[in-house]
Amino acid sequence: MSTLNVKKVGTGFLLEYGDVRLALDTGVKGETTLLSHSHADHIGGLKKANHIIATSGTFDTWGARGNNAFKNKTVIRTGDMFGQIGVNITALNAGHVLGSTMFYLEFNDGLRVLYTGDFNTVDSLVHRAAKAVEADVLITEATYGKPEWIFPKRQGVYDNILDTATEMLDEGRIPLFSAYSLGKSQEAIALLQSGGFRIVSGNTSINKVCSVYKNHGVDLRHYTLSSPGVSDILDEGAVIVSSSIRHTLHNLRKIIEKKTMRDLEARLEKYSLSGWTLGKFRERGFPLSAHTDFNGLIEFAKAVNPRVAYVFTGNAPEFSEHLSGEGINAVPLE
Repeated sequence: MSTLNVKKVGTGFLLEYGDVRLALDTGVKGETTLLSHSHADHIGGLKKANHIIATSGTFDTWGARGNNAFKNKTVIRTGDMFGQIGVNITALNAGHVLGSTMFYLEFNDGLRVLYTGDFNTVDSLVHRAAKAVEADVLITEATYGKPEWIFPKRQGVYDNILDTATEMLDEGRIPLFSAYSLGKSQEAIALLQSGGFRIVSGNTSINKVCSVYKNHGVDLRHYTLSSPGVSDILDEGAVIVSSSIRHTLHNLRKIIEKKTMRDLEARLEKYSLSGWTLGKFRERGFPLSAHTDFNGLIEFAKAVNPRVAYVFTGNAPEFSEHLSGEGINAVPLE
């Protein structure tokens, strides 16, 4: 049996096994890239890639965020297998954002490798939870790979967000929820929509990604800053979802006269939607994360039952120690 080699390259990794070389969430000259999703920290150097394999959701959100189309690409559907010399590649749902993918690799000699990319093992209003599959080797993220990062039940977080929005609007305030333009903003809009709120998207980037979600069957309804009468909509009572508060306010100042804008800013109540609202960071907001928390990472790895786990992201060294404590041989990649 050949030796598996996984090394850090750019925003991702290069996997080498026998004659097979695959780039994971990065570009390597002349090689095929498996692209798990289109968040900025997973797309470095993709212009170097000879060939890119990803879901239509990933390619569509990539384009919606202003990136150039790929010339040589393969669209793979969740659950489908793509074969190339030496390895079969199966796309599995990662539960992180639209189109996010884990890749299950089956080599000709029987070695099985699971690469997670970023993943979430909890269902949300717009994404299905990732499910573990057994593999000999696990290559896993550990964004929240410390015991301090344990999230409350998602439904409870949802309820707290809706209750806060109601309370702020009843007091004549304007709740503004800060969230990533890809994934979290769409979840926030779907949640607030379910609560019957009028929602204003504060950024063009959110609008473009929402259009992709709609094309993929997710019902999202919201106003934009260019919607007729948006100033009156905000004045009468609406919630803002923003991926950049600075840009949202800058664009509002273009369409609202100064005195009204001053009054609007004085009424804003800003909240972050992020797992980083927990722990030492303690941002004002709610722990709504597109990632798996510490307990989820541990349980997922145990379900995969690998002979060895390679761990990435900043918490990789500590999470590797926790996996070793669970009887899983773990190696930090960062």
